[in-house]
Amino acid sequence: MFKTILRSIALCSAMLSPTLLVAAPTSVPFDRPLVFEPNQGQAPSQFSWTARGAGYQLYLTSTGASIVLAEPVKEAPAANANPLPGMASPVRLKSRVSVVGMTLGGSHAWSNVQGLAPTGGVSNYLFGKDSRDWHSNVPQYGRVEVKGVYDGIDLVFYGHGHDLEYDFVVGPGGDPNQIRLGFADAGPMQVDSKTGDLVIKTKSGAEMRHVRPRVYQQVGDRQVEVAGGYQILDSGEAAFRLADYDRRKPLVVDPTVQFTRFLHGDAEDVTSGVAVDSQQNSYVTGQTYSTDFPNTVGTQVAKNCPGGICPSYIFVTKLSPTGAVLNSTLIGGSDTDLSTGIAVDSTGVWVTGMTDSLNFATGNAIYAFGFWDGFVAKLSTDLTLVDWCVEVGGGGDQYVSQSSNAIALDPKHNAYIAGYTYSNTFPTSENFATPRTPKQKASGGGVDAFVVKMGPDGDMDSGYITYLGGSNEDEAFGIAVDSAGHAFVTGYTGSSDFPTNRATNHGSVANGGVVAFVTELSQDGSKSLYSVMLGGTKSYQYPYPLDEAAAIVVDSNDEAYITGTSCTSDFPTTSSSFQPTPPSACLPLTTGQYFTSAFVAKLSCTGTLLYSTYFGGAGGYVNGNSIAIDRKQNIYLGGLTSTSLIQDAPPITLNPTAGFVTKFHPKLYTVESTTLLGASVTNIAEWEPAPPSGSTNTSPITMFTAGYRYEVGSPTKALSYLDAFVVSVLFPAP
Repeated sequence: MFKTILRSIALCSAMLSPTLLVAAPTSVPFDRPLVFEPNQGQAPSQFSWTARGAGYQLYLTSTGASIVLAEPVKEAPAANANPLPGMASPVRLKSRVSVVGMTLGGSHAWSNVQGLAPTGGVSNYLFGKDSRDWHSNVPQYGRVEVKGVYDGIDLVFYGHGHDLEYDFVVGPGGDPNQIRLGFADAGPMQVDSKTGDLVIKTKSGAEMRHVRPRVYQQVGDRQVEVAGGYQILDSGEAAFRLADYDRRKPLVVDPTVQFTRFLHGDAEDVTSGVAVDSQQNSYVTGQTYSTDFPNTVGTQVAKNCPGGICPSYIFVTKLSPTGAVLNSTLIGGSDTDLSTGIAVDSTGVWVTGMTDSLNFATGNAIYAFGFWDGFVAKLSTDLTLVDWCVEVGGGGDQYVSQSSNAIALDPKHNAYIAGYTYSNTFPTSENFATPRTPKQKASGGGVDAFVVKMGPDGDMDSGYITYLGGSNEDEAFGIAVDSAGHAFVTGYTGSSDFPTNRATNHGSVANGGVVAFVTELSQDGSKSLYSVMLGGTKSYQYPYPLDEAAAIVVDSNDEAYITGTSCTSDFPTTSSSFQPTPPSACLPLTTGQYFTSAFVAKLSCTGTLLYSTYFGGAGGYVNGNSIAIDRKQNIYLGGLTSTSLIQDAPPITLNPTAGFVTKFHPKLYTVESTTLLGASVTNIAEWEPAPPSGSTNTSPITMFTAGYRYEVGSPTKALSYLDAFVVSVLFPAP
């Protein structure tokens, strides 16, 4: 099955046409999915089926399809227009319409058209004075299938939300080389050299993009990639170019990108976290050095800018389910502030990170004596107010720093953070007004991980603080919380005496190096229910391991899923995993980096390793930065790659890296799809609507990804810089 995507004009404008961007948020007054209707007299007789989306219409005929695109254009005011004093000259909006005809060269007549997936809804057209001209109870369908457009090939139109998509379903024995796409009343087609997308420009200057398809075949438990893309024929038509594949089996395609939103100003802007609420609004945070970063709410403290160089602000931006910016704010103090994570619940938006601004906190600091301290800030859901901000840290000289690297919330709106501290006086629960026993009272080495639980108002009445580490370096990068309030923490340790218990350790740092760790804490933070090392014993060049965990999630069975980066030749994988052996030799680069691989692992509720795999390719590095799961325990990995040689991933032009979102089998046996996005994906967040009561059916999964891309040059800058982005990716129902 080949997939090409015709985006609604609203989505086209968000990506490519600033002129149309203004109209995009208001072009969809309510969330109505795209539906298809048979022509029962409500449309001209030459059309057999119709569909109306946000800014476009589709009409099917016996020979093809007509796509009508509409875009608003400004009309200059009349010469004699006299606005009232203090009022701007009136600007009227008109609609400019482009009609593009889609044909299939050499196809059969489109005579056998069937409606699929009836929605149960109907349309009524009650126009005119004479009721005999009215058309009532026109049924609505979620899909339309045109049977036999070529021998062995059907064409299916359907919608994802407001977006129109169509698939060529190539049955066993069908020849996809028959397919030839033509577009009348449009400019010449071209294939985007960077993305492989097919680009069609209308006479009005609007663009339609047909995203490069990822094609694969299901062979047993594996999905086998079939390399392919578009090519322009001498006739001016577009065709599919495919590598060899098993023609006895059907072809399948990958997920759909729903929206892309760039957040940028005149300097560097980088994301560090993304979260999603129950209404499918996404929230992204990061830091910006731009003087004109778009913010809509909030009042910021002026920065100290020695030599005219200002430190970064933290930004928090809220996006609608369709990618419109609802609110955006800058927060922080007068010095440097960095965010590292974000979480959201019904009571607010929580951001964590590190700061050296003395005027950032709005609540009581928890022994914040360091040069750099961790913090948690809670904002209102509309981002107009910082409810409170609490700093946490220990004492020391100007070199002592601490940072919160990750945040999670429990059902009672308590916040949990994890990070690192260089202080040997970091406050623990035994220092509270009502002392409590922490898991670890004192620093074990030069730098230790820490875990903090605080209440909904930033209070410590029911919270705790504990060190977590051994006599060498230890740092926490990820945290998750189950429904009972147990914190699951992951990161890396270089300590041979890192506190472990219950389950079997994997890996050793007896000869140096680092391995990942996973620790589950009790509700009061006084002990670990289990704590294990996760890594190897050696790398290709060194007699020690180099493994580091970056993120963790927990399912309803208290099973933990961890991702990170490995440079170890004997990471503990399972035999049936997707990549049980290292895909790269992990050679050092001149930049000080290595040709690393990502890893993904799943632990039981007692810390036993259940499944584990490498994920990477040769000739570059692959980093696992973020992880998510759905209700069926499918695993989603977000990260960064500098190699395009990843098994079962589509080819891409690196810039100089690419971000990716990969979906794995729940037991890590296979990769089901890989979507490549931008230059880096720093975080992902999963949204899945709850199934109807009593139903076991699942809905498509929406994955929100945050990252950044490299831009080379601009109207205001000659050098390369970074732009933040958020991309929503729709995965089929698991």
